[in-house]
Formats: sequence, C-alpha cells, structure tokens
Amino acid sequence: MQRSSMKTTWLSGCCFFLASALCYGADVGVVTILDGNVRLLRGVSWYKLVEGARVQDGDVIDAAERAQVQVELVAGPIVNFAGPADVLAVSAGSREGKQPAPAEMYLTNGWLKLAVKAPGVALRVRSPAGTIVASDAVTVMHAEAEVLEAFVERGSARLIEPGKGGTDGTAYEVKGGDFAIRANDRPFATAGAAPQKFVAAMPRHFRDPLPARAAQYQVARVQLVADRPISYAEAEPWLTGPYRRIFVKRLQPRLADPEFRGPAMAKLQAYPEWQAALAPAEGQAKDKDKEKEKEKDKEKEKEKEKEKEKSKAEAPPKAAEKAESTWSWPFGKKK
Repeated sequence: MQRSSMKTTWLSGCCFFLASALCYGADVGVVTILDGNVRLLRGVSWYKLVEGARVQDGDVIDAAERAQVQVELVAGPIVNFAGPADVLAVSAGSREGKQPAPAEMYLTNGWLKLAVKAPGVALRVRSPAGTIVASDAVTVMHAEAEVLEAFVERGSARLIEPGKGGTDGTAYEVKGGDFAIRANDRPFATAGAAPQKFVAAMPRHFRDPLPARAAQYQVARVQLVADRPISYAEAEPWLTGPYRRIFVKRLQPRLADPEFRGPAMAKLQAYPEWQAALAPAEGQAKDKDKEKEKEKDKEKEKEKEKEKEKSKAEAPPKAAEKAESTWSWPFGKKK
C-alpha cells in the first residue's frame, strides 16, 4: 500500500513538472550585458529585464533609447543591440540532423551587431526590409521599416530580400569589408566600405569586439519580476507583423480584459481567429442593451400610470345626474 502511494506521488510530481515545463519556452540564451531601461515580454506580461536572465523563444526584448543589451545564444552566437530597438527571439536553433537549423531573431527596428564564430553554426536575423544570415562572421546591421543596411566586418554574410507570402526572395552574398543596403523603393546595392553617415550613426561600442561573458551566468538563474500585461496599442504591431499567427494565439487571453477587448472589437474584421471569442461578448453586450431598453420602457409605463392616477385625484367630482321618473300618467299620454 505504501509503494502504491509512493508511485502515485511520484507520477503526480512528474506530471506537474511536465505541465510546468510546457508553460515555458526553451532557453534561447542569457543576457550578459544590460545598460539602460530594458523590458521583456513573456506570454502576455512585461517584465523588467536584468543581467543573467534567460531569454526564451517567443520573448520580445524592448530596449529604450540609448539602452544596450547583449544576449549570448545557447548555440554560440553573440547578439548585441542598442535602443530604441525591439527584438523577438524566434528560436534557439538546433545542431541536430544533417542540416542544423539556425538560431533566428527578428529585429523590427534599431541597431544590432552579431558575432558567429562556432563552426557549423548560423544565425538568421530577420527585419521588415530583409534578412541577414551569417556563419563565421561579424556583422553590424541597422533596420528600419523599409530599409536594411549591413556592414560585414569579418567573414561573409547573405542578405535575403523578402519574398511573397513571407518566404525568402533573392539572396545576395556580402563579403567582409563590404556594405550593403536594401530598401523597398530601390534595388539591392553594395559598396566597398561603410559610408560615413552609417559609421557616424552607429553606436560607439559597436567599434569594439563583442565580449563573451556567458560563462559567468552558467549556474545562477535570475527570476524576473512581472510589471503589467501588454496593452492593445503595444500588441497591435505584433498582431499585424510577420509572426502574426503566433501572437494572435498567444495574446487571446488578453481579450478577457475590457481595455484590451474594446479596441480589438473595433477592428474585429482584422482578427477572424478571435471572432468566436469576441462574438459572445458582443452578443452579451447587445442583450444587455436590450434589457436596458426594456427597463426604460417599463419605467415609462409606470410614469404614465402615475400621471393617470394623479389626474384622477386632482379632477373635481361630477354632479349627480337626475334620475328619470318611472311613474306613468293614468289617463293616456300627456300632451
């Protein structure tokens, strides 16, 4: 009997551990340098980011102006970016199989420097205007909504244009020492050196090699402190971006908050996946409006009844009508 109880407890513990593990994404890397105001979106909540914190796939790192963040990925690449910038950690990558999957990040805007030195490891950094894929290279890139600039400091990298339906388009090789630019309104172009304007705008610490500091954070795990849930205004760019499908599913629990659901219902056609969740709320709102209208009608009827009663009470009493005589003339009709 005791063994059975022990087995049940052990199995329950394992199930709890598995359920807990499934609630969190896989570690992508660790934050080894942090300077300035930086926050992290995990699930539907913002957290204050600190050095030593693990970054998981699906995390969004939002760096304020002049802030600096360095993340050393589990696969080996080092990524350092300067604010204002937003970076989504898409996946940690994999070394398994004949064709290992590269680690992937998405830079919506801002400056980023990457260093990939481990053999057989690649890093893919996507942006709205193009993608940089690097293996055994050091590259500085600057992304805006419609422009991607990249300077390959060492090694070589590929700049890939966006294709149709979110796929990759034409790929261009960019060699060490070369500068490349890709914009939505002009074709891909390269130069033998980075222009002075690019160098002047580049964060100063990008001129130095990125230091490897991950060994200092191998043992300790930092617990992040939650700040607040993401607002609709903050979520909307991700709900309309290339990773829309992920965020639509991930942020659906926020529909329980009226402050989030209200703006989403105003753009219901943009979120067909949410219509099933939003429709009951919309129906309930209509039912409440109907109930309110019924209550108003009842109140009006009551007021009318009160007015009638009041009118009756204030009206003067009517004079008694003269009753007709029932007596008959005995000698025929009276002329």
